[in-house]
Amino acid sequence: MTTSSKSKMHQSKTRRERVEDREEAIIDAARDIFNEKSFFKATMAEIARAAGVADGTVYIYFKNKEDLARAVLAQFYTGLTQSAQTGVDKRTGPKAQIKFLARHHMRRVRENWRLLEMLPLIDMTMDTYEGSDLYKLNRDYVVVFDRVAKVAAEQGLTNPDTPLWMLRDIFFGAMDYGVRTMLLIRQNEMINSFVDNLVSLIFSSVIAHQPTGPDNVLKRLESIADRLENKLE
Repeated sequence: MTTSSKSKMHQSKTRRERVEDREEAIIDAARDIFNEKSFFKATMAEIARAAGVADGTVYIYFKNKEDLARAVLAQFYTGLTQSAQTGVDKRTGPKAQIKFLARHHMRRVRENWRLLEMLPLIDMTMDTYEGSDLYKLNRDYVVVFDRVAKVAAEQGLTNPDTPLWMLRDIFFGAMDYGVRTMLLIRQNEMINSFVDNLVSLIFSSVIAHQPTGPDNVLKRLESIADRLENKLE
């Protein structure tokens, strides 16, 4: 593309589009530098240079580094949710979908762990977190898992007596601690085996809560029939 064509393209954009492009460039630059150097070591000046804007321009869009960190985390969670839902839609069956979600989550957390370190650093407490924009974004993300987990329970693949919130906390909590351990011992290749064990634990838990024998088989068939009738109604 020639300089002339670039200039014409720049002129063809509206003022609002140029503002949005500049804001996105600042967020992208901040994400890369936060990931590389951490929130503490990154400076607004180097973020501005990486984004190709003047130092003072960053402060037109974000009042301070904490405000910029919130925007970076919002971008991260939005992309995380979209890619999670897309991956789930491409797979058939709750077990395959949850296995995908686990690998997807652990890989993204491992690649962006310095971003997630920022959560307690941006003036976010339990009192202010609930109802915040970040809370809503995180809620949108875990809903992808919730939908799959509900289908798994309806199909009798997981223990129906386990509350959804508990299953969700076990799922995400185990993975977040698992990634932290892998980073500490530098064993990133453990993700696949970790996910296999975690998914087996979630789906095998139903076996321990079900008695064996013909009576149990009959009860499960009756339960499935009842659910089908409810769906038809």
